[in-house]
Amino acid sequence: MKKYIAILLVLVLTITCFAACGKNGKDEPKVQKKVIGLLYNVSEDASAQAIADAKAFLDEKGIAYKEYTGTNASEVSLAVDSAIADKVSAIFTPTDNTIMAAELSIYEKLAAAGIPHFTGADSFALNGAYLGYGVDYANLGKETANMIAEVLIDGKDTATLPVKTFDNGTATINTEICAKLGYDLAEMKAKYEPNCQAIKEIKTGNAFDDGTKDIPAAALKSGKLGAENAEKTFTIGICNLVDDASLNQIVSNIKVQLDTIGKEKNVAFDVKYQNCNLDFNVLDQIIAGFKADKVDLMVGVATPVAMAMKGATDGTDTPVIFAAVSNPVNEDSPIVASMDAPGGNITGTSDYLDTKAIFNLILATIGE
Repeated sequence: MKKYIAILLVLVLTITCFAACGKNGKDEPKVQKKVIGLLYNVSEDASAQAIADAKAFLDEKGIAYKEYTGTNASEVSLAVDSAIADKVSAIFTPTDNTIMAAELSIYEKLAAAGIPHFTGADSFALNGAYLGYGVDYANLGKETANMIAEVLIDGKDTATLPVKTFDNGTATINTEICAKLGYDLAEMKAKYEPNCQAIKEIKTGNAFDDGTKDIPAAALKSGKLGAENAEKTFTIGICNLVDDASLNQIVSNIKVQLDTIGKEKNVAFDVKYQNCNLDFNVLDQIIAGFKADKVDLMVGVATPVAMAMKGATDGTDTPVIFAAVSNPVNEDSPIVASMDAPGGNITGTSDYLDTKAIFNLILATIGE
């Protein structure tokens, strides 16, 4: 009898052990909780609203997230290393100029780690991010030039000239990174189609071919554009924030469109072009030079340049047209009073990011 009781105890213990292993042991795979990485520079005004919107969206969905920040390429690289170590499911970056400048130095390790990088501009995808979502920067450049002409030629007032916005529904997929991540391109495109207006494919590189490379006006650094024997010449000072593919697209398309407008209207534009390359002391010097040259209008490409030009021309009659300012009515440091009625000597074009739309693409990729 004791022998049978002992055998019964062994069976009970064995069954209990198997049950425990099935619930908590190695035989049952653990479900990895999804965590989205938010990669940005806390000092970038262009990123503030998009990151706030991202957090609100993720909180509403009950999806965990973790922030990774850096103010230069080295810090960004370390932040990416931390995100990889944390095994985040995906990384989101808005139209952040610091991360944009660092993309070529981080994209390979993100791809190797199997982490898709979703970003707020197509230049990120050109430089190795998995996907860029946002406006057509070539068209944004043309429309910025049209606004310059409206102010200088047509005499429109910047105070009442609305900030121009665009449908930012284009997803640009880096096909090389798509393959490295193990995604099927056709399958991904099918998932994204309900959530965006257009899908483009791109491979890793340094510059876009937007159709302007063979047009002399696009390559002009400083000099005259427009009609050769113009009735009137306007002097314009253009400053770019950094040597970036999207921002360079804007500048080249501004020049080409101004050349076209000048020939049509029989005017010329004496363009003075500078790039401060993220050096804000140099930016101040460039703006001071424009003021000394008594330019008829200043053009600021990206938020920091627009803000600096606004401050430097405040109280003067020098008009400023900005390009690619993500949030012109940022409550902490507004550039304009409102999108419809800027209210001062500055207006321009915005590359506002539809954060909800890009997160729909992220969730379509990794699931909820």
